[in-house]
Amino acid sequence: MQEKLIALLHDTLEQIFSEDALKRRDAIPIVLEVPSRKGQGDYATPLALSLAKMHKQPPSKIGSLIVSRLNLSLPNFVEKVELAGAGYINFFIKNDYWRETLLEILKTGEKYGQTNLGLGKKILIEFVSANPTGPLHVAHGRAAALGDAFTRLLRAIGFTVEQEYYINDMGNQMTLLGQSTKIRYRELLGEKIELPQDGYKGDYIIDIAKALMKKEGDSLGGHDDSFFGQWSYKEMLSRIKDDLHAFGINFDRWFREASLYENKEVEASIDLLRSKGVVYEADGAVWVATTRYGDDKDRVIARQNGEMTYFAADIAYHRNKFERGYDRIINIWGADHHGYVARVKASVEAMGFPVDRLDIVIHQLVNLLRGGKPVAMSKRSGEFVTLKEVMEEVGVDATRFFYLMRRSDTSLDFDLELAKATSDENPVYYVQYAHARLCSLRRVATEQGVKYDKAVLEAGENVAHLDLPEEMDLIKHLSFYPDLIKTAATRLEPHRINIYLSELAGKLHRYYFSTRVITGNTQQTLARLSLITAIQIVLKSALDLLGVSAPERM
Repeated sequence: MQEKLIALLHDTLEQIFSEDALKRRDAIPIVLEVPSRKGQGDYATPLALSLAKMHKQPPSKIGSLIVSRLNLSLPNFVEKVELAGAGYINFFIKNDYWRETLLEILKTGEKYGQTNLGLGKKILIEFVSANPTGPLHVAHGRAAALGDAFTRLLRAIGFTVEQEYYINDMGNQMTLLGQSTKIRYRELLGEKIELPQDGYKGDYIIDIAKALMKKEGDSLGGHDDSFFGQWSYKEMLSRIKDDLHAFGINFDRWFREASLYENKEVEASIDLLRSKGVVYEADGAVWVATTRYGDDKDRVIARQNGEMTYFAADIAYHRNKFERGYDRIINIWGADHHGYVARVKASVEAMGFPVDRLDIVIHQLVNLLRGGKPVAMSKRSGEFVTLKEVMEEVGVDATRFFYLMRRSDTSLDFDLELAKATSDENPVYYVQYAHARLCSLRRVATEQGVKYDKAVLEAGENVAHLDLPEEMDLIKHLSFYPDLIKTAATRLEPHRINIYLSELAGKLHRYYFSTRVITGNTQQTLARLSLITAIQIVLKSALDLLGVSAPERM
């Protein structure tokens, strides 16, 4: 509908320009909004206000001109067009059109709202990528939920999407992991040894040491740190994979940082930058002149002792990504990586790749609460809450839904007690209960002998009986769903789906308490069953975009 109305407004402006009633302007924005108040139409546009500023005329004068031209040839789906006092142009759509939308949902089913906008273009999303030196914690969970929601949304509009996890399996962190595990292992043998100041102190290291002893016995104390490091790395990565699988995420590819060195890709990438004239030596180190491409300072890629920095591997990794031929690359990073954005984009541009194909989404912190009070977290002391613990306490569905309730660039309050509540205050319970309620209504209809099936509902012979204001309001809300998917996907804003679901569930619950679905009038009953079936389809589809289940009973 929005596309139709925008096209109608474009055609109307062309007519006005051709008559010289207004001077032609380039890049005239046409925006459509859904009015918040009843009686202001189904859609509204501030177009007259925008043109008034350009032409220095009153909005009412330009609005009247546009409305008069629109009324000369209104399409058959528009009931009327009105000019509001402030200069907004309001469109009122015929109820028959909305009823046709309802039938489209019933016929299209779970595919309703999906498009081929992406034309199969390839997108790579890299997310989570937590160091394999500890379990996933609550912030990693937000990245996981966002990455999977991005994937589902982009696939829904026709893109081919792959998911990738970048494993940092090199550097001092792996040495410390090995040392920490070895010390915990020897402690299990009765020795008293202090962990190094920067060692990993969490209880999970003790668990890893116990697992090693259980599998390999108690005679490994003489092995070097690298043995314990490799064993711990594999064990920790396995646990990370298990947690993500439990969260409903199975990556297409696990990319090892070490492979970039094994395959000489770091060396080749530096050679490429050197050929571009952006690598130089100073103070005994090797630098990349990233300031030429917008960074605030140049960056070291090789230290004085010859040790390569993490940035060197980042450069090679992004070169690898681009050379795999993706049309778009999306990275999801935590708030602590904000300072890396400029340098990575600078290196991509310096290598000659199209930097506009790289999107870096920074997600903000998660404030874990219990009954409104903060839950203490400190990774250094090992007193942090893991993603696994959150999933086990509140469930996967609630965990995913809560992680996605806010824009990724804003901090998120996650209250464990609220997420467990079986009341209207819990947003995921509220939405899931709406779906279960519809399933229950359909079961009751069957038990009472109402004869309906997919073919009867799709025939649409009874939908004309849907004429209550709240019924039309529900249908209109369902009709917004395709545009919602498109907007949420293109802007990478899955929180829009959460908001939509809460609004739809609210409308459904109010309708349920005010209106009998199963009545003595067969045609009216079938019409209302058509409506609740369509709502059920959209609820389930939208929940699936978030990776949340749609239970039939609660």
